[in-house]
Amino acid sequence: MKLTFLCGNHREWLQGRPDQAVHWCANSYDTGRLLAEREQWDEALMHMGCAFETAEIILTTRAVTPAMGLEWFMQTLEGLTHVLERLGRADAATEIRRAAIYRLRNEATVKITPEFEARIYLDIMRLNTQNRQRIAAPQASPPVSMRPERVLAEAVYH
Repeated sequence: MKLTFLCGNHREWLQGRPDQAVHWCANSYDTGRLLAEREQWDEALMHMGCAFETAEIILTTRAVTPAMGLEWFMQTLEGLTHVLERLGRADAATEIRRAAIYRLRNEATVKITPEFEARIYLDIMRLNTQNRQRIAAPQASPPVSMRPERVLAEAVYH
């Protein structure tokens, strides 16, 4: 399963305009956080997913400093996985964390400072720990949304 929130055209547009990607990421994250606070999980998912994918673009294009790009990447990842878990999609949250770990490992292979590399590996360890805890702990409560499951693999927003 691959969750996709940005369409190809929008992704390409953001990659070519990193300054716009910064604004898009911030707006998407803020909207997703507000919707999550209101427990509007389905709507929050769309915005958090867009924020996360845009944060990955920001990290790749170096639209901000690498440390700030990593911070945005991790913060939007946390928001997205939280929403997925609240929707009863813990397996999808685990898969997203695994993909993020892979992405961070690739980031650690480019020319970076030792301090930044250490920070990346600390984040990787934290994500691995979260996945292990998720697998070890039985789910205590049923999903928030009791609607029939949707196929998120085909969901593309924007």
